[in-house]
Amino acid sequence: MMQTKLLSIIIPTYNMEPYLRHCLDSLIIDKGMDELEVFVINDGSKDRSSKIAREYQDKYPNTFYVIDKVNGNYGSCINRGLKEATGKYIKVLDADDCFNARALQDVIQRLMNIDLSSTYKCNFLGADN
Repeated sequence: MMQTKLLSIIIPTYNMEPYLRHCLDSLIIDKGMDELEVFVINDGSKDRSSKIAREYQDKYPNTFYVIDKVNGNYGSCINRGLKEATGKYIKVLDADDCFNARALQDVIQRLMNIDLSSTYKCNFLGADN
């Protein structure tokens, strides 16, 4: 069973072989990787997307997880990832996008330091108020 993580990243994937490795490499960081879980949701790809994702799952078994499913749609991939996610925060990342490693480390650090007890209530008034 997976431990609860700070940030869950869901990557919907369908035939993204040319881009996926660059995307996943951008999630390998020096600090904070133990606070991260990455779900690659393979939506019935016909290319090597699943094989590439499994390489990362094998190398980083506490961070990367591959879920193969029958081809559906983008939303079904996100919903499948949400069922698995344990993170306090969730980010959807397209397989042809990537993070800047330094920025990702900074995001994780900031999320670790958020004090939700100091949030404020805001009331927005319409034109009549």
